Amino acid sequence: MIKSCFVKFFASAAAIFFLLETSATWACEASRKICEERFAQLVRYRAQAIEKAFGDLSATLPEEIGIKLVSSRDPQAALIEANQYYDRQHDTLIFPRHILNARMPSPMSAATEYWPYYEDERARLEVPVIETVDNALWHAYMQRAAKANDLSWPHEDCRSTDMGKRLPCEMLVNGVAEHIKTAHGPIFNTNRIEEIWPEDFSDFRREVMGNDDKAYREVQRYGGIMLVRPLISEFGVPRVLAYVARTPFRIENDNLRASAHRYQERAREALVW
Repeated sequence: MIKSCFVKFFASAAAIFFLLETSATWACEASRKICEERFAQLVRYRAQAIEKAFGDLSATLPEEIGIKLVSSRDPQAALIEANQYYDRQHDTLIFPRHILNARMPSPMSAATEYWPYYEDERARLEVPVIETVDNALWHAYMQRAAKANDLSWPHEDCRSTDMGKRLPCEMLVNGVAEHIKTAHGPIFNTNRIEEIWPEDFSDFRREVMGNDDKAYREVQRYGGIMLVRPLISEFGVPRVLAYVARTPFRIENDNLRASAHRYQERAREALVW
């Protein structure tokens, strides 16, 4: 668990804060230092919430992590736009400076529970800062795990123009996201395995019109869930996510179904200890 969360650097320009009139949330109207301390407390609470919900992540996450708030002109602002919230070289979470003015949970201690937030659609809409913090913490976890094999997360293939490389990478990303944002997961017909894990990927590639094609989206989402779910059931979220981060999924011999089974078999061999 992260034991210390501190502010390493903040942009010097002052911010203007407005109180949001709602009984469920508040925005910071105190001094900048107090606002910074409250935000750091939120990060600590969400780290605790993740550990309570999923187990010990200390083997991968650092005990001490910094927070850096950047303006839109800062070069690192581009990382935030790409949903990259973690500077792994300096063990620092990166957030936009204006996040200090975001709605916060009230009481703040409510942030120490993980799943109630994701099970309450209104809370997610009214207090999106919690999900932003969670995304940053999970990104830090996945990045540090990937670093063990000199990789980054998401894996490079997710940016490929080749569907045969991009789609299996996206399956992993979606499989991970489903298990950290949804307590029970979607209900779907796993017997449609020929459609979800096509055995002839060349044929699938010819039939799919693009990334927005329904067949593509089903493989991306449901194929990812089926790839990751049984491993998490056996070994738990922390160990499986660390393995996934350092182990890309690739299609072998043009057969996605056989490749998925091999990926799971190799994962079990690596995780049984």
